[in-house]
Amino acid sequence: MSPSRYTSIKLKDYPKPMVRLVCSRCDRKGQYRKETLIDLHGPDVTMPDLLHLIAKCERHGKNGDVCGIRYGDLIPRGMTP
Repeated sequence: MSPSRYTSIKLKDYPKPMVRLVCSRCDRKGQYRKETLIDLHGPDVTMPDLLHLIAKCERHGKNGDVCGIRYGDLIPRGMTP
């Protein structure tokens, strides 16, 4: 089996000291210190997994009514969440 060409960034590789979250569905916003998140979840947690751990949204993972949480600093410029 060949390795996947798709990979997820790990928390230790996140480019900023603060991890910012925004939700396009409910206007929730928040920010966390990267070092605190590393202490809580470890440096090798992937960013998609971390998003699920942090969001704790009742919509997360449900069909038809999806959670809109995203990493604010990873949204491409010119796009609104």
